[in-house]
Amino acid sequence: MTKHAHAQAPGVSDLMARLVDGLGELLAQHVALLRLELRDEAHGVARVFGTVALVVPLLVVGYAMLCFAVAFALAPGLGVPGAVALVGAANVVAGGLGLWGVRRTLQRPHLPQSSEAARESAAVLVAEAREVRGVH
Repeated sequence: MTKHAHAQAPGVSDLMARLVDGLGELLAQHVALLRLELRDEAHGVARVFGTVALVVPLLVVGYAMLCFAVAFALAPGLGVPGAVALVGAANVVAGGLGLWGVRRTLQRPHLPQSSEAARESAAVLVAEAREVRGVH
């Protein structure tokens, strides 16, 4: 006996099975991409924290010495309290500008590849859902 393959349109159950299989594969790919991006982000953050941990103590000590030197240099003209207040105000302004710059840096988009892949997947799923709805 030979079976003849009939060329017929796939039924709803075939389309649903294909959709579920594709969705499972798509989710697995998204998770893999997310893992890679998170690993890369974690390595980058670890490098930054390591560098900061090495450099900050030196900067703090040097900066404190520099501030005392400036305050003592200004003390004959402004008095010690006035000189310390002026140096402190300059530090507050500089720190505020630095925080403003950090805030701008932190506003960059995170995990851009995963976000783009999720948008593309959503478009594919919508198209598949429309195809399934169109078959009755």
